[in-house]
Amino acid sequence: MIIDEMTNNVFLKKLYSGDITSSILIGRFSIDLSGYCDIEFHVNKEPDISVEKYGVWGVDYNTIVIKTKGKITGDVLITEWLLNGYKELNVKKTDNGIIIKSKNGKFNFSVELSGLIFQGISVYYDGEG
Repeated sequence: MIIDEMTNNVFLKKLYSGDITSSILIGRFSIDLSGYCDIEFHVNKEPDISVEKYGVWGVDYNTIVIKTKGKITGDVLITEWLLNGYKELNVKKTDNGIIIKSKNGKFNFSVELSGLIFQGISVYYDGEG
């Protein structure tokens, strides 16, 4: 489960006690020359707890954006980024950290990281549901 691979994940484990990797959108990926990256995972699964400051699920918001940072330790592969959509996210532990993969038709995303650090969340209503 992706949340288990993040440090600083206490709040996330309260928000989602179960697996969220069955339907995730990688909404943002950026990398700098030193190999650090930002990845934002968009989750359209209702959380286990309500957070008052965000409002009511399905009324005020229906998507949670999980913001993370990581350090690249190997390959980065992105093809057909604009075809990205909600799909299963595969997370595999390695000797050096983790590999995150997502594939949706011609869209392909794969990155090798030492790990992920949870930075925060934001929410929005995408107009569907």
